[in-house]
Amino acid sequence: MDTIEKLYNIAHHNIGTINGTMDYNRITDTLITLANVICDSETDENIWWIGVGAYWHYTEWHGGQSSKGYTALSALGQVFQPNMAMPDDENLAYQLLNQLAESDNKL
Repeated sequence: MDTIEKLYNIAHHNIGTINGTMDYNRITDTLITLANVICDSETDENIWWIGVGAYWHYTEWHGGQSSKGYTALSALGQVFQPNMAMPDDENLAYQLLNQLAESDNKL
């Protein structure tokens, strides 16, 4: 299993299932790493369902340029563009990340 798939599986497990064990900050770290690995590789892995939803989540949930949320937004922005639509699967990731952020009182 390659690094992208491992990181994706970690993010999916912690965002998209009820069995997640990571808190919001660790999920954010995972998404930053995943976006950076995708950007640094020569792969066309821009179809993972979490990415666009996470991108749109961090447009609303960051605390300015020095925040981890802004770092996540910037990393995801290397892979996803602001004009990309958010289909239902990505909308689910957006909603689930919002719920995690609200429960952890993160901005």
